[in-house]
Amino acid sequence: MIDCDKEYLLLAGENGEPEVFYTIEGEGAFIGQPSVFLRLFGCNLTCSGFISEDSPYGCDSYISWSKKNKVTFNELFKLLDDNNYIERLKQGAIFKYTGGEPMVRQGQLLKFTEAFVDHYKFIPRIDFETNATIQPDEEWVNKWNATFTTSPKLTTNGDPENKTYKPAVLKWHVDHGSGFKFVINVAEDIEEIWRKYVEDPAVGVPLDRIWFMPCCGSRAEHQEKVYAVAEYAKAMNVNFSPRLHLVIWDKALRV
Repeated sequence: MIDCDKEYLLLAGENGEPEVFYTIEGEGAFIGQPSVFLRLFGCNLTCSGFISEDSPYGCDSYISWSKKNKVTFNELFKLLDDNNYIERLKQGAIFKYTGGEPMVRQGQLLKFTEAFVDHYKFIPRIDFETNATIQPDEEWVNKWNATFTTSPKLTTNGDPENKTYKPAVLKWHVDHGSGFKFVINVAEDIEEIWRKYVEDPAVGVPLDRIWFMPCCGSRAEHQEKVYAVAEYAKAMNVNFSPRLHLVIWDKALRV
């Protein structure tokens, strides 16, 4: 039996407010779909190469490693209840496990999911936002029917390749039908995607599971870069994704 007063998650969030909120998915295969975001604290990468005037921390979710909140499972259940998020999830909203890198906290997330289903008597529609560097437990798909939206980091993200490029993990995601979002910063990113993710038989991402997105931290940066990235997607016959949350809400948090 899981003790929901003792077991906890480390969630991102400033001013003592955990990053748990209802919105629409802004990127990738599920763009535009209603989602309850659960933002975990911490990441195993820095994305320092993405630093810009409008994104001074590099990471587009800097709050995920700047502030942490220790939230017990029962406290999280109350937060979900008080904001009517459980009804949203029952109606089919995605329960988005994101970060940072949520797989850093995979063990506790498995416990939380078990406790959630025991408490509410239904399995939510779970989708992970992950950088695809940590192997998921098979329980996610076999027991909880979870899906995965990956965002592999290219050389331009600033972290060493031995941290960002894990062919065995990437192949697991290919075999399980995950989506692959690539942040396009420079034209050279296209060559790297093809060489390491498409043409390498150890990975072999299908073109219809690839989404190109502009590297940006604001609505203004999105507007500057979106046309070029859309043309790249057309040229390479892959999907294009805007960053809809920036288009709608700019740099606002919890939206």
